[in-house]
Amino acid sequence: MMKTLVISLALAAAGMLNSAFAVTPSQRFAYNSDTDSTGVTTEYVYKVNEDGLTLRHHLKYRYTYDDAHRLLCKETLRWDAVAACYRPAFALRYAYAADASVAVELALWNTRDQAYSDVREKAVYAADAFGLTYQAYAYDADNRSWQLTGSHEVEAELLAGR
Repeated sequence: MMKTLVISLALAAAGMLNSAFAVTPSQRFAYNSDTDSTGVTTEYVYKVNEDGLTLRHHLKYRYTYDDAHRLLCKETLRWDAVAACYRPAFALRYAYAADASVAVELALWNTRDQAYSDVREKAVYAADAFGLTYQAYAYDADNRSWQLTGSHEVEAELLAGR
């Protein structure tokens, strides 16, 4: 149950899913998703034009899951209007530890390497009997080490404890 809570909180924090395509005139974005047995595989985000009737490309998200249907990677691509294609921007990579903690790394696209190799930040989410702990880190390239930039503990009674 605690592992499920950590995963759920990590996914909620990342704002992963919004697959509604219906748009009201006051909304600025529209969404469309492709799914398979693991979940959402691709999500398109369109900007709604001022007329409220037409859309233009904006973002594309690609999701990768492990055999347990846990999110491993959320890749973000931005629309390049000049080339008329989506270009890689950054990826969130998820790692699940045996202690039920979840680490999320932000990796920027490196055009020279043609890969998400520029890792700049990460966050670690861990649940315990008292709530959820969040720790944020930034990569210090000079020292080649992770530096803690923030920590927060949310005290909450877990549903399993009730």
